[in-house]
Amino acid sequence: MAKTPKFCPECGADLSGNKICEKCGYDTSQTVIQKEKTQKASIGEGNPNWENIESFVTILGKWAWVIVIINGLIYLFWGIYGLIVGLSFPPPFTFVSPFDIWNIISGIAVIILAIIIVKPRFSNKCAAKDWDYLLNDVLTLGNLRIPWMLIWGIIIEILGNLWGGLPILIPAVLLIFMGPKPYDWTTD
Repeated sequence: MAKTPKFCPECGADLSGNKICEKCGYDTSQTVIQKEKTQKASIGEGNPNWENIESFVTILGKWAWVIVIINGLIYLFWGIYGLIVGLSFPPPFTFVSPFDIWNIISGIAVIILAIIIVKPRFSNKCAAKDWDYLLNDVLTLGNLRIPWMLIWGIIIEILGNLWGGLPILIPAVLLIFMGPKPYDWTTD
């Protein structure tokens, strides 16, 4: 639905909700329709700079699953180490840190997610430059389309101690906002 401008584009007079300017007689409905046609025509165009960042997105996305596994292994071993050190003290001083338990649980979860989700649904698609799949693999909530790569990146970011999801989130954000095709957040 076309919106009526507040001011006449021809003379600048206040339109007060009218489509035709009382001062100069300019019909604003034609301008609004023309502007909407121009906006709809430009929707199908992608970012002209995509060629410059495509190789970076491809390489980082292709290796994302390996980086996520390394993140999981670091925190898994760090948690096990902390647990062993805490339990090695004599009984009155023995302690188990909740952070060590968190590191072990999150490390295992991140490794599993990297193998089951990240490699087949993200890294392999980045390596093949299958941008259509990545942009259309979405969770639909009502009229909102949320890319799964963004969701999994956020989940792994939380489980991976605030850096594990970066190799997924960086390519995902670049693909969504600077990709070869504009991303549509809503369903039509």
